[in-house]
Amino acid sequence: MKSGTLLLGIPSFASLLSSALVLSNSDPHLNLTSSRSVEKLLSECDCFTVSGPDPGYYQHYKLWDFRTVPFDRQIDPDLPEPDDEGEGDWVESLNYDDSLDNELSEDDIDISSLTGGNQSTPNAMWFSETAFDKDWMSQQWYRPGNAHAPVDMINSRRNVFFTRNEDTEVPHATYLVLRATRHEDYTSTAEIETRVRNIYRCSFRVRLRIIPADTYISTPPDRTQFGPWQPTTPALINVPGIAFNNTTALTEGRPHPGACVGIFTYHARNCESDIEILTSDPSYRVHYANQPDYDPLTDEMIPGASTVADIPVPWTKWSTHRLDWLSDISRWWVDGSIQDEKKYRVPNLQSRLVINLWSDGGVWTGDIALGDSIFLGIEYIELAYNRSSDGSRGIDIPPSQRHGGHQRPNDNVSISDREEMQEESWEPDTDLVVGAVKKKKGHHKCKKGRKGRKCRKKQKEKHPHKEPHHRPMEQACSRACYIDGEEFRHEVFG
Repeated sequence: MKSGTLLLGIPSFASLLSSALVLSNSDPHLNLTSSRSVEKLLSECDCFTVSGPDPGYYQHYKLWDFRTVPFDRQIDPDLPEPDDEGEGDWVESLNYDDSLDNELSEDDIDISSLTGGNQSTPNAMWFSETAFDKDWMSQQWYRPGNAHAPVDMINSRRNVFFTRNEDTEVPHATYLVLRATRHEDYTSTAEIETRVRNIYRCSFRVRLRIIPADTYISTPPDRTQFGPWQPTTPALINVPGIAFNNTTALTEGRPHPGACVGIFTYHARNCESDIEILTSDPSYRVHYANQPDYDPLTDEMIPGASTVADIPVPWTKWSTHRLDWLSDISRWWVDGSIQDEKKYRVPNLQSRLVINLWSDGGVWTGDIALGDSIFLGIEYIELAYNRSSDGSRGIDIPPSQRHGGHQRPNDNVSISDREEMQEESWEPDTDLVVGAVKKKKGHHKCKKGRKGRKCRKKQKEKHPHKEPHHRPMEQACSRACYIDGEEFRHEVFG
């Protein structure tokens, strides 16, 4: 088996254990069991349930574990990019050698070839050069500043990498890093998105920590094949975080202010569910919302759309943040404890998942001091989920480029008008409406805006939207695996 991935999927689970190394049992969540027992366990599951008032009944389960990524091997960066249209499920087999020996598979490259023959194992590795990038795309795009977001923002693959976990005595411990750095003319930011775009309800968990500014972070050797949008000023790396701006005092144990961590489902600006963390906030504060949460006509937040929550574990310490997207409610959790729930604007269209670290100098994020860097650490991403019956071809660009956090929209239309405009732009251009309902040929196209309301209402009565036909129901799930139970977590995590 190729050792660059620690990913668990169905029906193939051999990739859970990508090296013979296991972490110590000082933390019960850090031991990995054998891939054979995990495969046997999950092969017996008809569906997956979660803790809380609604068990979910999800058909699929995946785990991307970043805690023991071996740095002596990686994917050949010259391999062709996989299709990112999300038409099929995530790749279950990456054509790896399933054995756990030290032989390189045909797609592996020896890390020593990148270091001039130096046989020492590096302390960091680019995310885009591992198999994880086949499931999660590290983003690379540019968004110019405007009146409400004055700083240009450049998402770069150079800001997504694996590093050694120097804060533990566990040998070979690693984690994923997203980085944001303020340069003179722009901020260099980071984002990963699922290649699959048709997730329809899920329990989405991310074990994370926003790294304090006085922490050492090892970064990979610089490479040049990441494309045109690269910082021209070298980032300040491999040094302790220092307040290079004399007007900004560094508080021990905290990151620099000026950035936002986003964890969210996304289909459109009015079909999105968020976890957001501002590094300028107290370390126990988190923002939860279903979008839209802001009305540009009244210049006010929409009541009930968002919550500012004080959580039991500061985000400067490792903790698991969870978003449950259910049929009629969204719930947010931290370390197994419910923090908030909302029935307002629960997403009702297939979506992708996004994790980002961004700053545009606007009112929401603030601005990072020149020369400062902010780091988000991630130990694993866990997901129980359902999917709509087909992938959407209706989005041609990474949709998170449109995700503006809490920026004001440039257009001056009401919330209801924007909803109708989104509905109009979505339905005529794709066979898929929701789930398995397809548009019929000759379907009458209604006018845009208020003039087409009656027409759209009649069409909905004739062609009602349906839930995805494959969504597992309790009656059809005779062998449910409870992923938050002690037995399941012991088998999967060790």
